[in-house]
Amino acid sequence: MFKQALITDLVRPYQQPLVDLYIKYLKIGNEHFGQKGVSAEVKAEKIRLLERGIRRDFPQQDNIIARLQKQFVTENLSLYLLLDPLLAWRYTATGKQPTSETQVSDIIGYETSPLARLLMVLNNENPSTYLPMQSLLALLVFSDMFQNKSPLLKSVKWSKKQRCSKLTGLLKNAGVLLSIVRSKRLKYKAAILLNTAAVLVEKYEKNQQMFLSFLDVLRIYLYSFSQFLFIRKQTVTKKGI
Repeated sequence: MFKQALITDLVRPYQQPLVDLYIKYLKIGNEHFGQKGVSAEVKAEKIRLLERGIRRDFPQQDNIIARLQKQFVTENLSLYLLLDPLLAWRYTATGKQPTSETQVSDIIGYETSPLARLLMVLNNENPSTYLPMQSLLALLVFSDMFQNKSPLLKSVKWSKKQRCSKLTGLLKNAGVLLSIVRSKRLKYKAAILLNTAAVLVEKYEKNQQMFLSFLDVLRIYLYSFSQFLFIRKQTVTKKGI
């Protein structure tokens, strides 16, 4: 996951090992079910067994699943946060390449959605914050995929203009987050992550190297501090903002 340190910093220090472990779970699943040389049938069976193992006490106590199950019980978290990414892995396990923006967005969404919920639940935030956080995480993932020319995008016909539009759209959706979170600590940390993403989007649009200079970092922290001071919290209703 791109900018993992900034993502784990969204939660309190004692919760960060859990977030790191969960991101590791996502990475392992991505790599394992996306690897070549293993038949789709074998991968499908492994996913079936994985789902079965998640729904009960995992037999191998040192396994990452068992460790996550134990920590989820401690934090009173739903096991669906472990099950939801399987939707993405079922697609990649088939060996098929996504051919449209919608298919890629769905795959990314199946992984960023549970991670966004995990981060917001650990911060005791309102469910209205889930979608903006998911947009922010998806923005980081897409930025990384565009920069590194991810194989997942190989069969998707996206012009540079369309890619930039995708990034700016996600950035706009994510910007709502700063005005609806209740935690002041989270507001400042999220502002840093959001402004980091904004700088990366700007560099991508201008065909610049995706590298943060000292001036970039200084700008990020100045913007974040300014937003922390001047963006007011908006009232959230059941229907939205």
